[in-house]
Amino acid sequence: MLTTKEIIEVSIIGVVQAGVLIWYYNRNKQKNNKDNEIRASLAKEYPYEGMRNIALNTVPGAIVAHVADNEVYVYSVVMDWDMGSDLITLITQVTGDATLYVKSGGGIIGAGKYPNISEAAQKFTKTAQLYLDKAIPVTATPLPQKNCVQFFLLTNKGKFMATDLMQNIENKTSAWVGLFNEASNVIGQMQQSAVAGG
Repeated sequence: MLTTKEIIEVSIIGVVQAGVLIWYYNRNKQKNNKDNEIRASLAKEYPYEGMRNIALNTVPGAIVAHVADNEVYVYSVVMDWDMGSDLITLITQVTGDATLYVKSGGGIIGAGKYPNISEAAQKFTKTAQLYLDKAIPVTATPLPQKNCVQFFLLTNKGKFMATDLMQNIENKTSAWVGLFNEASNVIGQMQQSAVAGG
């Protein structure tokens, strides 16, 4: 029997593989390239750490028109997940934009154009607002430690962060279980759209 973590890992690998294949086929119209060639090409065009840093430094004005000065407003969430053998980063915005990057190469870019993914991304980002009081303000944005998941909540008042061991998420002792579940829903919607061919 697979554990929750193993089920999620298999789902993410499926999403990434399907998404990479569909994206590459639509862009280049070549059916016969091998998966490792696809991943290598995407890794060059979209280097993981560079794209992650762009997401982490997106200013609120690029996403929302106006936020009241007396309000702390979450406009984007960056979730990093160390899965042991690889690292993924899910990025969502309150507008419904959603992207998934994989450290070893590839990902799914601009998935928020699909209504089901956009809706899930908006819900995830808005749910993060409820967790703001559990996060701490930060300026540094390091990668997560081994077998950890971390959330960066981007607000008009700076970045806030929280991290926890994946085993605490799995055994439901983490304060961040609910937010992780919303992130899993975004990834699941990406998988469904990739399998359905968009």
